[in-house]
Formats: sequence, structure tokens, C-alpha cells
Amino acid sequence: MIQSQVPGGDTATIQIPVPARIESWRDAYLQDVGEQLIVFLILAVLFYLVARVVRQVINAQIPDINRRHALRKWVGYTYALLLIITAVALFADALTGLGTVIGLVLAGVAIALQDVLKSVVGWLFLSSRSGVRVGSRVEVDGVIGDVIDIGVFKTTVLEIGNLVYGRQSTGRLVTIPNFKMISSHVFMSTTYNPFVWQEIRLEVTYESDWERAELLMRDIAVEMHTEVAPELERGFEKLERRYAFKYGTLTPIVYVSIAASGVELDLRFLVPVRRRRGSVDRVTRRILKAFEAEPNVELAYPTYRVYRAGEDGDERGRG
Repeated sequence: MIQSQVPGGDTATIQIPVPARIESWRDAYLQDVGEQLIVFLILAVLFYLVARVVRQVINAQIPDINRRHALRKWVGYTYALLLIITAVALFADALTGLGTVIGLVLAGVAIALQDVLKSVVGWLFLSSRSGVRVGSRVEVDGVIGDVIDIGVFKTTVLEIGNLVYGRQSTGRLVTIPNFKMISSHVFMSTTYNPFVWQEIRLEVTYESDWERAELLMRDIAVEMHTEVAPELERGFEKLERRYAFKYGTLTPIVYVSIAASGVELDLRFLVPVRRRRGSVDRVTRRILKAFEAEPNVELAYPTYRVYRAGEDGDERGRG
């Protein structure tokens, strides 16, 4: 127990619970502050060596990179917690009389470092069932990236887009304060359902067999869909169990509409979030080759027709 006098004669008391057995052992063998400091340093080195051995075992035994990273982080947190507990157990008596000073310092720190404290709260939130994990793709305040580390104060992502075309890595690391993860809008693709909807929009001429074009586009997308269908269903089932969410049709679909230059065909299909650009490239190449082999399908482009005064309406010039 720590006690100190405050103005007015009142006593400020701070309770620091220490197990009775540890307290009696400390009082019996560690009367001097120097001895307590030596014991603290020895225990700190011992904890560090144990933590290092545990990390090496994790690196050797855990093949999954995300799980391995999370376990290494928790080893570090446990090491820091043990140091704090050891310091409190050994030096609690030395803090007697500093209750008021500690209270004022903590109040000042809380005001000056409120963003830091909010980041710690954000870390606690991210460490719970928030849905954001190492490997998730997030977008926060315009920054898009894959989460590679969740620290106590900040989250580190590998930037996606911005400097390059498409949703691919730029190679830059971006740090996001954890309080942003609970105070800003966060768009995320989770690790257990890493799929997003993608659309490819094409136009064919009015004279084309647009129904044939629609069929070709759908068949190509369905063929790709069968490759990821089992993983898709598992991911959306997890979303359904976690949120008030009911997934509908997961198979590709083509929407048809009238455009200025022809018939517009919008192919909508699910792709892995980290293979989005490659999937679009693969589907587009196959569609172009399929259209090339069809004499009744022609891609549309902006056109205009000119009618000259005094000429038969059937005689039209096209430019």
C-alpha cells in the first residue's frame, strides 16, 4: 500500500496488491534497494532469454505466417507484463509517499497523450473480435493496404494502389494510429472471406448478336467461379454466422442495358481480393478471344451518323 499526505491533511492511498508469499519473501531477503534492483535485472534477463527461446520454437514449429506473427507479438506482450509485475512486487515500498505525485503525473499524461491512450484502446479493440487481423485488406482515410502488423499504438499496412495502376502493392509501408481504426470509417476484406465483387463492362454494336455475347461472357466467368466456389461458400458462411448477413447469389451474372453506342454488357463476378488484377486480366483476354472467333459479335465504339440535306434518307454517311 502506498500512502501520501495531500494539502488539507487528507491521505491519498494507492493500493498495489502483492501476493503475501512474495511480500514476505521480499521483506525477509531483500531489505536493500540495491539488492532489489539486482534481482530485478536478473529476472529481466531470465524472462528475455525465455521469451527468445519461445520465439525460436514458434518460428520453427508454426508454418502459418499470420499465426506465427500473432504468437510472437503475444510473447512480447507477456514479457512486458512480467517485467511490470516484477517491478511492482519488488519496489512497491519504495513508492510510498509518492501517491499524489503519481496521480498528478498520470493526469497530465492522460491529457497530453490522449491520442496515444486512444490508440491503446484501439489496440484492445483490434485484438478482440473486431474482424481486422494480420492479412486483412483495409482502407482507412484513403489509405489502402494489407495489414502486416498490429502494434499497441499503430497498425502497419503494405500500401496497395496509389503509385501503381490496379490494386497491387507499391512496396511502401504505411502506419495508421490505432485510434483511427475505431474513429474513422474502415473498409476491410477479412482473412476468412477474402473475396470482392468485380465488374467488367463492354459494349457490342446494335447489329451484334448480344445474346451470344452475353452467353460467352457468363460461361467464361462461371468456369473461373468453379475454381474458387468451395472457398467462397465457406467464407460467406462465416460472415453469415458472425453478422446479420445473408448472402445471395454467388455465381457470375451479366446485366444488359442500352448505351449510346451499342448494347452494354456488365459482367459481375467474385474474385480473390489479392488476385483481383490478375483475374480481370484473365477474364478480359478470354472474352476478347471469344468475341474474335464470333463473326456476329463486334465491340462497339463511339460513332455518329451524318444525314445530308436533299439526299435519300437511306443513304447515310458514317464517320
